[in-house]
Amino acid sequence: MGNKTNKRTISNVRRPAASAAAHARISVADALFTTTQQRVLALLFGQPQRSFFTQQLIELADGGRGAVQRELERLQQSGLIVQSTLGNQKHYQANSSSPVFAELCGIVGKLLGPADILRDALGSMANKVQLALLYGSTATHRDTARSDFDLLLISDDLTLEEIYEALTPAEKRLGRPINPTLYTGGEFRKRLERRNPFLVKLLAGETIPLMGNKDDFIAAG
Repeated sequence: MGNKTNKRTISNVRRPAASAAAHARISVADALFTTTQQRVLALLFGQPQRSFFTQQLIELADGGRGAVQRELERLQQSGLIVQSTLGNQKHYQANSSSPVFAELCGIVGKLLGPADILRDALGSMANKVQLALLYGSTATHRDTARSDFDLLLISDDLTLEEIYEALTPAEKRLGRPINPTLYTGGEFRKRLERRNPFLVKLLAGETIPLMGNKDDFIAAG
């Protein structure tokens, strides 16, 4: 086994260096959907077995009552979602009979819900992971179809080989490389004390928590 702090992608595929135009790129999700559409689709097709009542969707999507209701109406009229009434509340759920149901679930999983997929992949080793963060272009919503999913993991018990094995199904489902970086708790704190540029930049930037709390872990010393 190599050094735990080595970084490598699971797919081990070389990709060309980013061009100068990379700074102007937007994410695939942003190119295809508005922010409200992304949030509504992520809820309905990210959890297709679940139904949501109107107010619940408005609150979770955080896109404004009118905007969310317009999206629900469009999706219902197109047959992509179904509406039912329970008591005096309208409930909405992804329409599993839609001819594009599977494709939409796949798109949502790849573009709008990678954190949940990654979190599930790591679930079997949750008791061995002190901290897991998604960082980089995905966390800042600047990822493209070729972007990696960059993960930082802190564990005193796991090896990179075990991490790769756990994440391989998620990589296949997402269709994009996953790039994990693994530190022991001691290594992490030692590098942080020395103001390691990689960690300082990572922790100062946007991250999406998969397991544990970044601030609590750092404060614990």
